[in-house]
Amino acid sequence: MSTLSTNQQQALADNVWLHFFQMGHLSSTGARPTVLVRGEGSRVWDQDGKSYIDGLSGLFTVNVGYGRREIAEAVAAQLTDIAYVSPFSFPSLPMIDLSAKLASISPTGPQSRVFLTSGGSDAVETALKLAKAYHRMNGDAERTKVIARRVSYHGTSMGALSVNGVTSIRNGFGPLVPGARHVPLPYQYRCDYCALHGACRRTCVDEVERLIEFEGPETIAAIIMEPVQNSGGAIVSPPGYLQAIREICDRHGILFIVDEVICGFGRVGGWFGSAEMGVSPDIITCAKGITSGYAPLGAAVVRKAIADAFISDNDAEKFMHGITFGGHAASAAAALANLAILEREGLTERSRELGNYMISELRAAVGNHPNVGEVRGMGMFYGRRVGARSRNPRVAA
Repeated sequence: MSTLSTNQQQALADNVWLHFFQMGHLSSTGARPTVLVRGEGSRVWDQDGKSYIDGLSGLFTVNVGYGRREIAEAVAAQLTDIAYVSPFSFPSLPMIDLSAKLASISPTGPQSRVFLTSGGSDAVETALKLAKAYHRMNGDAERTKVIARRVSYHGTSMGALSVNGVTSIRNGFGPLVPGARHVPLPYQYRCDYCALHGACRRTCVDEVERLIEFEGPETIAAIIMEPVQNSGGAIVSPPGYLQAIREICDRHGILFIVDEVICGFGRVGGWFGSAEMGVSPDIITCAKGITSGYAPLGAAVVRKAIADAFISDNDAEKFMHGITFGGHAASAAAALANLAILEREGLTERSRELGNYMISELRAAVGNHPNVGEVRGMGMFYGRRVGARSRNPRVAA
């Protein structure tokens, strides 16, 4: 047990600023915050010694659980050898090994190039800049627009925020980076087009095509989507949807970015959600489960044909982008140890198996309850819709 000292309590009241949290609630309500001080497996303990099951895995992050000493030891060993290596021209050994490992497991192919970042927003920012730079190098300077889905979450840095589909997060920070466009999400339960029909009519795919035609395909740089969309509640892309988006991108010369910041590394089963759904992106963005939260790290994994456009002896063709802590050597070491655990213990396959069991049991237990509209999800990433069982999106809660 580790109670807060008087100084710590004062610092929490005066100095701490939590993310997406109104700090005034602590003083106005007199609420006593939960300070987590220890973790083991799937459990965490607060300052009073009370234990909790961490059903959210930190923030969809701690994929191998808490208390993995070998990850901490890998970080410590790397910090002892050399604490920092500038990614501006200098690779570290863990960066080299991790890049090779990510390429070997990625649906972008074993010759992919990996641009390591410090987290998920940085990874998305990198992918967006890369897509625009790629088209510009190919003489398509007008390809600056990016299509995302409504209610999608892609981060909070300015580029990522601009393609973010959660309006409550975007509002108040304008003007945002221009060129972001949003299409309906493929969610039959709430779909204005398909909710009253027995099956998906692919109208959500048609809307993507219509938007491209309206804007002009020669102006679209990329489409970015999550395999299972987090915001809105574990919304699984329906069968064939991502393949249809892939075909649209190929036909119009648009890059397909799949945001796997949450879905990667076993969260929805398999190494990546896109692979589970049988689609190969041009760029994958990932973070969170790449280190299971033991150190900050993200990555943009780029298909060889895209990366090769920047690989030459001409400095004018290099990708003018970098992050001081991108691919930090200690974080890369944490990632390698984390991926080794995932692989050795078969945790990606375990996620798939337990996910199938969980959704079956949840549907059997509450699927017919009058106040449960649906149970949805994939792997170890689930949500449910609470409300009337009507399929009409205008009356369902």
